[in-house]
Amino acid sequence: MKRKFLQKVGVAVISGAMIMSVLAGCGNNSAKESTTAAQASSEGTSGESKDGEAKGPDYSGVKLVYWSNWEATEPQGIVIAEAIKAYEKETGVEIEVEFKGRKGIKEGLIPALDAKQQVDFFDGQGNKSNYGDRIISLEDLVKESDYESRSNPTMMKLFRSYNEGVLKEIPYQFKANAYFYNKKLFKEAGIEKVPTNWDEFLAVCQKLKDAGITPITTDDAYVPQAFGMHLGRLVGSQGLKETINNNEWDRPEVLQTANDLAELASKGYFSELVASNVFPTGQNTEFATGKVAMYAVGTYVVNEVKNITGPDFEWGFFGYPEVNNGINGTEAMMIGGQSFAITSVCKNKEAAFGFIEKMTRGEYDEKLAKESISLPADSQNPSWPEQLADVKPYFENCTEIMGGAESNPEITPALKENLIKLYSGKITGAEFVENMKKAAGK
Repeated sequence: MKRKFLQKVGVAVISGAMIMSVLAGCGNNSAKESTTAAQASSEGTSGESKDGEAKGPDYSGVKLVYWSNWEATEPQGIVIAEAIKAYEKETGVEIEVEFKGRKGIKEGLIPALDAKQQVDFFDGQGNKSNYGDRIISLEDLVKESDYESRSNPTMMKLFRSYNEGVLKEIPYQFKANAYFYNKKLFKEAGIEKVPTNWDEFLAVCQKLKDAGITPITTDDAYVPQAFGMHLGRLVGSQGLKETINNNEWDRPEVLQTANDLAELASKGYFSELVASNVFPTGQNTEFATGKVAMYAVGTYVVNEVKNITGPDFEWGFFGYPEVNNGINGTEAMMIGGQSFAITSVCKNKEAAFGFIEKMTRGEYDEKLAKESISLPADSQNPSWPEQLADVKPYFENCTEIMGGAESNPEITPALKENLIKLYSGKITGAEFVENMKKAAGK
């Protein structure tokens, strides 16, 4: 029987004792943590509880099993555990959460589902097209709850595209990729505005160098980021995908990209350590410590280095600049996110979706963004993390989503190897192209 979803679920007040209980549980290093609320059903059903708190739909007697790709001690895991307790108290449902971590989800979930093990819903990196009919369409649930009215339309379009136009996963904890920069170093170099095109970008690099500041760093993990965005500016999102997946390395746009990036190297704009930087060296010991001004990476970097940068680091962000002869601008971005999905073995999809809605709307969406320093999923949430304030206008103006340069895993190792050589000035743009053609067997 279909249940009508509550649009604005009343927020359960979590007592200090409950919060301490969650944090204590998160101190356990076990990869598997369970959260239940046995007292939920004794506090009432729908309407209001004995203490006057708002209640959600009555799911008393329903038990859901939730696999998460986070660890219980991560900020995401802590917020999820708090949301589960609140949802259990509001609805009477019982949720057993298993914090599997990235490896546990990647290696264990599909075998578990194929064995008909009870896993009602799960989260993890977006694009779950490999799950096929192991996960269900969420279109009817989204329509019933009017979920889409507070969703980012570009992100919803992206996540439908993963499954042939059908929404089978709900995006959350969004990310955006482009250039992060150190505002303090820009000020020291007398730079008053961020670059919007390639000529301005070169001018910014020169000003930084003249001020004795290393303009750019990267490492072996993120070296393809700038290359993919630059090439994407020239050939568009579909052209980028075709170039990488079909090994079309002889395209003139590839040579232009390689030559443009080789110019950065020849002018001394890259860190002298770029040839030997193994992740997270470029990120942690150069950019986060204020030794280098710019780093092409995703918004997740802020959370990853927060213990290094501290509260006084002045975070800046700008969209990848427009390039000469390009066909798009900053309206085209590399964006993505995590996602929730409901499995085909789930017997109460309404209850599962209700929790997903709670995590991606209102209080817990905002709390997740704050604690993990990420982009909120609820378009009506009034605040973004301060460190990511510069991302907001670019993200909201994005109408074209670009993939990255790592969509072809067979060629990625050669791509990384040759980009490091290109950025360190060891090969020219033309040599990069020839090396990539050889690596592709052409």
